[in-house]
Amino acid sequence: MLALLLCLAPAGALAALSIIGTRFVYPADLSALSVRLRNAGDSPILVQAWLDQGEINADPARLRVPFILSPPLLRLDPERKTVLRLRYTGEPLPEDRESVFWINFLEVPPLAEDSATLLRLSYRTRMKLLFRPPGLPGTADEAIGQVTWAFVTAGKAGGAVLEATNPTPYHVSLARMEVERGGASVELDGQTIAPLGVTRFTLPGLKGAAADEAVVRYEAVKDSGELIAGNANVKK
Repeated sequence: MLALLLCLAPAGALAALSIIGTRFVYPADLSALSVRLRNAGDSPILVQAWLDQGEINADPARLRVPFILSPPLLRLDPERKTVLRLRYTGEPLPEDRESVFWINFLEVPPLAEDSATLLRLSYRTRMKLLFRPPGLPGTADEAIGQVTWAFVTAGKAGGAVLEATNPTPYHVSLARMEVERGGASVELDGQTIAPLGVTRFTLPGLKGAAADEAVVRYEAVKDSGELIAGNANVKK
C-alpha cells in the first residue's frame, strides 16, 4: 500500500494536511488519544497513518508497535476534519521513564486530469509521541532545568561534542538550541534529550579553547506545546 501511495501530485502543489498539535503525550491510564486532522486544501487527499520507533525508512507493514491507530487509511475531502483514535495495546514498556514513538502521516493528492505530463508528490510528516507511565517523579516541564551540559573529547569529524545529562524520567524536546563558546556559535533545531541518560550533540565548526566560557541557549517544548526559553552554562 505504501508503494502505491508514493505515486506522484501536481508539480507545485502544497501540502494540504493540517495536524492539530506539535507532538503528542499518551498517559498510560488514557483509554484512547485523539489525533485531529483537517484538509486545508481545495482537493480531496488520501492519508495513510502509522507508527514507528525511529525506523524512518522501514516498511509500515513490518513494524511492530504497542499501539493501534485507526483508521490507518482514509480519504479526506476539502475543508473537512476527522479524528484518528490511538490506543495502547498493553504490551510492557519501561515503567521508570517515558518511551518515544513517532506518528507518520503520508498525504497523497489526487491525480490531475493531465497526469501524463505532471509529476505527483506525496508529503510525509513525522510527529513525536511520548508514552508516559504513571507515578513518574517531578513534571515534564521541569526537566529542562535539571539537564547538565559538558564538553567531551571532540569527535573524528572535528568540532566540539556536547554532552547533555538528563537525570529525569522525561524526554526533553528542544525546538532550538544554540551553543556559544569562544566567540563562535552553532545552532541546532529539533533535538531530543533522552531520559535517565546522556545524549551527545556534535557541533561542527565550534572550536574554541577548553578554558573558554560556554553557554547553551534553548527553546524547550512544554506539555502544552508552548516554548520555554532559557540558558545554561556548560561545565568545563
